[in-house]
Amino acid sequence: MRLWSAIAVLLSVWLAGVDAFAGDWTATAVRQPVNYTVDKITWKRLESGFTLPDGAWVSTGPRGRVMLAHGSDLITVKPGTLTAIFSKASGGDHFEVAQQKGEISVEFERRSGRSLKVQTPFLAAVVKGTGFTVQIGKDRADLSVRHGVVGVLDQSNGRAVDVSAGQSAAVSLKDGLTVKAAGAKPKIFSIPVSQPKVPATSSSTTSNAASSADTAASDKAANAGDSS
Repeated sequence: MRLWSAIAVLLSVWLAGVDAFAGDWTATAVRQPVNYTVDKITWKRLESGFTLPDGAWVSTGPRGRVMLAHGSDLITVKPGTLTAIFSKASGGDHFEVAQQKGEISVEFERRSGRSLKVQTPFLAAVVKGTGFTVQIGKDRADLSVRHGVVGVLDQSNGRAVDVSAGQSAAVSLKDGLTVKAAGAKPKIFSIPVSQPKVPATSSSTTSNAASSADTAASDKAANAGDSS
């Protein structure tokens, strides 16, 4: 509870500017356990075909996995992940993903007037029509690009880089922003220093959240058996 309260405070200013329009992200290809919450207190099982409320947090267990679809856009939430998608406009054309832990894989069709940004405790990723993966560890975040271009921001150190297909970037507490590329590395440039919008979380948060709805369901079943 204390962790979620801290998260709510740190995100409150950011979320104040988010329009409350549904983003119509629908769960497909669900492998349990996968749960979601809209109040950061009560967790419910996420079933295939369910459309997530805007800003709902999704938690996957050690073997949990879900694909979230919005038209031709796809976000695959891999095991051990805690993430949420916020609609930033009424037309469903501007999104921000808050990823606190784990790994997501994104396929987002960039057209005029559309945008998607991923916020993590270590880096921010600005999508420029692409497919990419973001993985968060204890003290770093790694991003690899499959196709297209992703702008990677190391906000804490005021550095940024555009990463292309076949390249990767990482932001760590120890080394800051680093880039890997087979050929010439892309240029790193300066940006204003700012604090990440998504705070880091403890290693136990995701597994606890992912199992909470399953535990509640088991207790409900047990109570029903006792009353029969």
